[in-house]
Amino acid sequence: MRLWTALAILSTVAVLSLGAYAGWNLRDLPQPGNAAALAGIDRTVDIYDRGSQLIAQRAADGQFSIYTPLSQMGSYGPAATLAAEDRGFYHHAAVDMPSLLRAAATDAVNGRVVEGGSTITQELVKIQLVGSEQTLSRKLQEGFLAYAMERRYSKDDILTMYLNRVYYGHGAYGLASATKAFFGKDRSPADLSPAQAAFLAGLLQAPNGYDPSVNYDGARARELYVLAGMRGMGVLTAAQEQQAEQENVHAELKFDLSYRAVRAPHFVDWVMQRAERDIGTAALQQGGRVYTTLDLGLQTLAEQAVASGVRDLGHLGVDNGALMAVRPSTGEILAWVGSANYEDDAIGGQFDIVTAQLQPGSTFKPYVFEAALRDHRITLCSTVQDKPTDFGGGYRPQDYDGKFLGAMSAQRALVLSRNVPAIQVAQLEGMDRVDALARQMGVTSPLGTNLATAIGASTVSIYDQVQGYAVFANQGRKVPLIAISRIEDPAGDVLFETRPGTQGGQQTVLSPAQSYLITNTLQDYQRVWGLGWNRQMAGKSGTTGSQTGVHPDAWMMAYNPDIVIGAWAGSTNDEAKSAATSAYGTDVGKTIEARFVNGLPRDYSHWYSRPGGLVSAHGGQLFLPGTQTHPGCAAPQG
Repeated sequence: MRLWTALAILSTVAVLSLGAYAGWNLRDLPQPGNAAALAGIDRTVDIYDRGSQLIAQRAADGQFSIYTPLSQMGSYGPAATLAAEDRGFYHHAAVDMPSLLRAAATDAVNGRVVEGGSTITQELVKIQLVGSEQTLSRKLQEGFLAYAMERRYSKDDILTMYLNRVYYGHGAYGLASATKAFFGKDRSPADLSPAQAAFLAGLLQAPNGYDPSVNYDGARARELYVLAGMRGMGVLTAAQEQQAEQENVHAELKFDLSYRAVRAPHFVDWVMQRAERDIGTAALQQGGRVYTTLDLGLQTLAEQAVASGVRDLGHLGVDNGALMAVRPSTGEILAWVGSANYEDDAIGGQFDIVTAQLQPGSTFKPYVFEAALRDHRITLCSTVQDKPTDFGGGYRPQDYDGKFLGAMSAQRALVLSRNVPAIQVAQLEGMDRVDALARQMGVTSPLGTNLATAIGASTVSIYDQVQGYAVFANQGRKVPLIAISRIEDPAGDVLFETRPGTQGGQQTVLSPAQSYLITNTLQDYQRVWGLGWNRQMAGKSGTTGSQTGVHPDAWMMAYNPDIVIGAWAGSTNDEAKSAATSAYGTDVGKTIEARFVNGLPRDYSHWYSRPGGLVSAHGGQLFLPGTQTHPGCAAPQG
């Protein structure tokens, strides 16, 4: 009696343990009967621009799929899959023992794996749960979980999940992605002909081995095998099979991966990171909708400007570029181009230059002059000297032209972007105070306190520079940049929301009068340097390595009350870097920046009115109150 009791207890424990094991392994699979969940639709993160246009759809597992319910796949795609992989799917159990034994015998005769014998349910278990390791323990695990899966899901549910997850080759997961990859981005599974459906289904056995780009004959043989199976299943008549066999699928192949192109891919990468920070990893993995501040119209303009500008600067060794644009009054990110081509591995296209640490060159100088103006160390008409100067330790900076222009006003020195005067001003102000102002305005990277930082020797990101210049553009008020306005879960419940312009972290860094002195100076930049912009902007270029003739970084910053733009060009091709890149920041201003600025809508054309808190003296020169008698300003200076 005790033996039977013990056996009963052990049996109960075993059953409960197996049930718990199955439940644990199936825990992340969708609820039965939910078509959207089974297709994976409810587990995607849909990302929208400011006008609710879809930018991108990201899967929780990171694979690129186009999720499609079984009801939208047409009849031939699913039928061809069954003919290729599991003709008795709707009639046998989770594990088809006769097929398994037959496959084992065939493999034994041939001395290698010729016939798999796995059901579609088992294949789904491999894809979703246990992997494809060929061991006895793994096969037992696969079989047990296949039975558990069929107890939980209907056959249609299982086929839906399989057809949305199985790999076809060329980066295509799922039938919808494969249809677009092999037959064109405008095609859907419901559009497949019997021959095309059979061709795709034939690839499933070995997507790489039957890759039609290298082994079309093998893929064609599989197609004919599947067509015969479709006739045997009653899906096709003999006449239809013969007609399908005569279709020239080879001529119809597109190998079109453009369907995978995500608009604003670097921005999407950034948004996914921010969304995870805002709502947590677990919530994000459940899917939902993320509404962003991006303007797809401006994004398209920015992408075109970068691509064409990089081509125009190719003769100067440029092979990559980037651009970011924001609305200064609200902090909204409007456009984000992290490279000239996200898909180009030669330039490291997926690396985001917008967030990379780069030397800003002379685009750093406005912080230097602003700090000194704010602290009454100089005025715009203070005399500075552009002459050979040793600033200590043998540091004797020069300019791109190798010339020294002599005495000039601070205002003229900034517009002409002279290095020695900028360092003089930095020395007078103190680099610690310059550093403090740059940080208040938005620079987050460590800055050296040596004088070379004044002319851009330390590194900053385009993101930080745009944030910093947005303070100038917003008349001294810092509004932190934002990319996300709202996040909803799959049911539409709001998980996170920020109305642009109301985000935390805002502060007044400069008075409108203080910031206007720099803006009023930089409004002449486009005229002096002949940038060819079609509206008034404040501008500042920057070039690194100008004294050596090799310019790793060429920058152009521009702003008005409506928009702030940061653009960069250079080379990120490891093989090409040995060759000199000789583009200047003004070259970026005449190409990438000019195309973007000149393509902006008219409502990005406002300009500033002179704010209060300024004094006009010495022939119309502007001063902060009390500085109009500053030494060196007895008369206006050019």
